[in-house]
Amino acid sequence: MNTTFGKVIFGLLISSIIYSCKQQPISVSRITATQQKIDSTVVADTSIDSFIAPFRAHLNETLDATLCIATINITKFDGKLESTLGNLMADISLHQTQPIFKKRYSKNIDFVLLNHGGIRAPINKGSVTARTAFEVMPFENELVVAELSYEKTKALISYLAERQQAHPIANLKLQILKDAKKATKVTVNGQPLQEGKNYFVLTTDYLQQGGDSMNFFKDPIQIYKTEYKLRNTLIDYFKSVDTVHVQLDKRMRYAE
Repeated sequence: MNTTFGKVIFGLLISSIIYSCKQQPISVSRITATQQKIDSTVVADTSIDSFIAPFRAHLNETLDATLCIATINITKFDGKLESTLGNLMADISLHQTQPIFKKRYSKNIDFVLLNHGGIRAPINKGSVTARTAFEVMPFENELVVAELSYEKTKALISYLAERQQAHPIANLKLQILKDAKKATKVTVNGQPLQEGKNYFVLTTDYLQQGGDSMNFFKDPIQIYKTEYKLRNTLIDYFKSVDTVHVQLDKRMRYAE
């Protein structure tokens, strides 16, 4: 073969390969769609249903296994400034998370604040299960500890006094002047607020980001992650006890 001719042919082949490998610009000229109704007329795929049936049965068995017993109906509507369910959730959060926080950061949680609206179902008298916990707390909220300055802690107290709602709290007590919407006799772990002191407040990542207008949690001195979901604290606690005990104890009440 003529050497020059061979070089030309080889060059053309290489050019063709390189050109064919280049990505050509793609543009969408038209989009079409059809609506598919999902209703009783859709025929179930029995092979898929048969495949997932054992997994469904195992999941339901796990979710419905009794973990402990509630001797009363526990709800978020049985008090004006506190509730049995709110007290229980705040107390469980503190009880389950304090050892983890202490071990990981060598610090103690001062008090707990959750939100009333985040509680989505009661705990009915009788068997308490993992499904109960999922119904009470269907969200993937993780517990975090926000280190707040004295000023932001005061803002937190003012928020509770102004809202006058049964937001779950633990290790915190206060009296509220109803008409003035001000708090009096505020104590944390039995001690009055100390000016200049920072407080470690256990809450959820949702609230820490300003959910429910809790803007005092934004831009804290520091955030400490626990990697512990609020729902999981409930499940772990229910597994550790035979009976759930809770009561209204006037942790937040109107001044007399």
